[in-house]
Amino acid sequence: MSRKKKAPIRSFLPDPKFKSLIIPKLINSLMYDGRKTTAERIVYDAIDKLKTKSKEEPIKIFNEAINNLRPTVEVRSRRVGGATYQVPVEVRSKRAQALAIRWLISASRKRKDKLMTDKIFNEIFDAYQNKGSAIKKKEDVHKMAESNKAFAHFRW
Repeated sequence: MSRKKKAPIRSFLPDPKFKSLIIPKLINSLMYDGRKTTAERIVYDAIDKLKTKSKEEPIKIFNEAINNLRPTVEVRSRRVGGATYQVPVEVRSKRAQALAIRWLISASRKRKDKLMTDKIFNEIFDAYQNKGSAIKKKEDVHKMAESNKAFAHFRW
């Protein structure tokens, strides 16, 4: 991190198809080697599959899935004296969204499906239903924070 001045906050343009601010972040996180159109095609195809699977609007399902994945607390390492403690802290909303997107992508990459479109679609739908490996990751983070609640007084 620079000592001279803060890094400027970059704003994302909403995507043209759904007017959502989260979808471009998902696309950019999914992208490999600058292949943005490929990442866009994967995400849009997955969202179109949501339309066939459910009666609700696909963007509503997607937003609900991201909200289900957002963590509220996490643990951070804090060194006090000679010991390192895992201190539970609340997660800021921007970080919570970034973690949700990161967990969604990593969980979908680990799935056994053949196409990445199917992987993302299945992981989004599982997150919408509060199941799947991305939700398990969120629950693990919450359990870790719950078990280290005794060290909350070390919060800074």
